[in-house]
Amino acid sequence: MAIHAHLAWLLLFATAPLCAQSNLDTAPSATKAHAPTPDSKAVPKEPTPTVFQADEGDRWMLLGDKPLIFKVDPLSTGSDALVAGTEEMPPGNKIPTHKHLHEDEVIFVHKGTVHVTLAGREYDAGTGATVFIPHGNWIGVSNVSNEPATILFFFNKPAFEQCLRAMSSRPGEPFTMPAPDKMAAVRTECHEVMKQ
Repeated sequence: MAIHAHLAWLLLFATAPLCAQSNLDTAPSATKAHAPTPDSKAVPKEPTPTVFQADEGDRWMLLGDKPLIFKVDPLSTGSDALVAGTEEMPPGNKIPTHKHLHEDEVIFVHKGTVHVTLAGREYDAGTGATVFIPHGNWIGVSNVSNEPATILFFFNKPAFEQCLRAMSSRPGEPFTMPAPDKMAAVRTECHEVMKQ
């Protein structure tokens, strides 16, 4: 599966993402303040104060098999200035080396240990570690352990979440690799380059 995922990532960045879908998949909770409901179809017109529990948010399966939850972005909460979410990385899984051209990123290791290649240096980042990636720097992350790792990702402006949604399916739905011509329609929205 790691080779399939790597090839899919290469295809993603050789082409471009589909437009993001706007329907949300959130679980109802009494502790949320104005969180979108499961049948919400409209994008919030202004940022909505929200409390998401650990398993709540706009749920997707990256490449059809890796849990991804958007907590804050234009579609989930109406934020036009921030993107935040979680990604579960199974053992052996990798985020190929890439760089964001315009967005700074922070990765917080919530659970497990990941190996990080950042700006030409190598690091092991365990539970509680924070990785800061200024735009224009190469970053790659891999789970080299035998346990799943969970990372939280934060971007200082929206764009890359469109790529992640384009390469994902809803939980329980089959994943189909988007056609290159459809992905090319929003090529400039992603602001990312893969390392060759």
